[in-house]
Amino acid sequence: MTIAQARTINSLLAIILVVTNHLVYGWYLVTMHLSLELLNRQHKYLQHSYKLYNGIFVLYTGVLLARVRRFHFNNNTEWLINCTEHFLFGVVICIKIYIYTALFGSRCHLSRQQRGVIAFTVFNLVGVFNEGFQNELALRELFILIPDSIKDIQVNLIGSLVFGAVVWGRISWVKYGRNNITP
Repeated sequence: MTIAQARTINSLLAIILVVTNHLVYGWYLVTMHLSLELLNRQHKYLQHSYKLYNGIFVLYTGVLLARVRRFHFNNNTEWLINCTEHFLFGVVICIKIYIYTALFGSRCHLSRQQRGVIAFTVFNLVGVFNEGFQNELALRELFILIPDSIKDIQVNLIGSLVFGAVVWGRISWVKYGRNNITP
């Protein structure tokens, strides 16, 4: 997906947020889009599979459509939708942090493993603080987590662990597997 296509889709999402009176999610759309604009201005990012990553990042913002829909499913389905959102959030945001550390951490000469650990750690810390922020918005005690918050943190952790497993697998393949392939 090109950045022009991403702008079009995010503009449509912005219109949907306005029409459905869900501007509270506007900060998320703006943050994700500005991040995408920044990535697409980096020459090193454009040398890799940037269209794939752009597509992943933009499609994930489509989760806002689940948040603004006017109908609801039964409780089990809603729970599954929410778990899927948090799982994908873990994977997608870890990918984004990993890419950022590759682009802007080059002076530190971070290995792929180090970037993976940083992405995993930063994402999960942000996830815990996000639950505290949601408590504040709901006028609950800041650091007392309700069962739904605990579930969200656990599913975020699972998503980030899947990301970590993929990074580890990719590193192993590059380091060991690629050299053992015979023509």
